Amino acid sequence: MQSAPLDAITVTPVTRTGIQQPAREVGMIEVAVAAFDLTGLIMVAALAAGLLAGACYVWYRTRHAITVIESRGNNPNFLRE
Repeated sequence: MQSAPLDAITVTPVTRTGIQQPAREVGMIEVAVAAFDLTGLIMVAALAAGLLAGACYVWYRTRHAITVIESRGNNPNFLRE
């Protein structure tokens, strides 16, 4: 087995353009605050959706009668009229 001559091997030079600073450390407090931010956003969205659904339900209930007694003026003796 013959090896290739040294001038036949391509060499890719590595060039460093500057000294890179090490990444900043992330502490447990920062991780917890980031987690509460996402959880807080989800909680606020759920609260807004619940308030909107409740307001729609109350609006619908005040406009429409649910039972026969309500539709006949809250008179339980509607057969005696």
